[in-house]
Amino acid sequence: MLLGFLPVQAQTHASASANDTIRYVDASQFQIIGQITRQGLESPYDRLPAYLKDSIRKELWDLGKNSSGVAVRFRTDSKRITARWEVLNNMWMNHMTPVGIKGLDLYTLEGNRWIFVGSARPGHGKAVFTSRFIDNMDGQMREYMLYMPLYDCATKVEIGVYSRSKISGPAPNVYFPGKPVVVYGTSITQGGCANRPGMSYTSILSRKMNREFINLGFSGNGRLDYEIARLMAEKDASCFILDNMANCTAPMLDRLEGFIKILREKHPETPILLLGNARYTFTRFNTVSAKEVAEKDNRLSEIYNKLRRTDKNLYYMSAQDLIGNDEEATVDGTHFTDLGFIRMSDAIYPLLDKIVRKTE
Repeated sequence: MLLGFLPVQAQTHASASANDTIRYVDASQFQIIGQITRQGLESPYDRLPAYLKDSIRKELWDLGKNSSGVAVRFRTDSKRITARWEVLNNMWMNHMTPVGIKGLDLYTLEGNRWIFVGSARPGHGKAVFTSRFIDNMDGQMREYMLYMPLYDCATKVEIGVYSRSKISGPAPNVYFPGKPVVVYGTSITQGGCANRPGMSYTSILSRKMNREFINLGFSGNGRLDYEIARLMAEKDASCFILDNMANCTAPMLDRLEGFIKILREKHPETPILLLGNARYTFTRFNTVSAKEVAEKDNRLSEIYNKLRRTDKNLYYMSAQDLIGNDEEATVDGTHFTDLGFIRMSDAIYPLLDKIVRKTE
């Protein structure tokens, strides 16, 4: 039945293309959000400035090239929207979809809610892709948000619209108000393993709270590097979230106080939220891992209780029930599916919203 459906779609697209042609516009000319800085970047959608290249671990630098959480804001009245984009590494992983790794995600604003429009799906065997988000729209001028890949570097992104259509930057009154939330962490923070870029928990929370989120998740490398703390401290944030537990051993957590101290030197009153270690599904059976997670959580609680005595803007959230207890929210026992990220954002939202509102 599916095979019989495809030629109908192809015929619809062919008839539409007869009425107009597609022109491609460089997405980087529009408003880019989700970056700690826009200055001194090697590529327009990088997450780390070039001056850090020779002063941080290579693993951090390479992961900082991944454009997780970065998005472009624009508006257009085109009835068809496509994308043409290039990625640096053409990454592949056996536990994550190609769309999540190196695809694009398009949302539109309806009222005060961001609605998923479609994803741009990468092809096979090359690092330059063309894909259609949507067709046969009504021609109204709409606001859009285009998410970049989670686990690859988008070196060039072009938005395709009908040649007679209008396309421009977003209307000034729909930009996310308030200071951004800066989130530091691990592969889960980076978005592993969301089906598509808009489903990382930072992006879900951004849409829900109508606020810019800056994603500094580094897969396997959320190890409390002080260079990242100094970079974060350069941003005037509404809240700093530290979601690093998955990549830290209990002894590594001795660096946490120093990491927080760096943030506090420039931001003595900004809320800092510490997230506990999510309960991996395999710890139900793996007794060694279960013990390690418990030790880390105990160490984090000790540090929090110590610092909280003199820092009333430090918060802690247990991650014990972060993704539910039915063992159905991960792809591999560790990394979250879309279900896991939805549950995680739902769990974090009430506390985070309360914390941020206190600052404004």
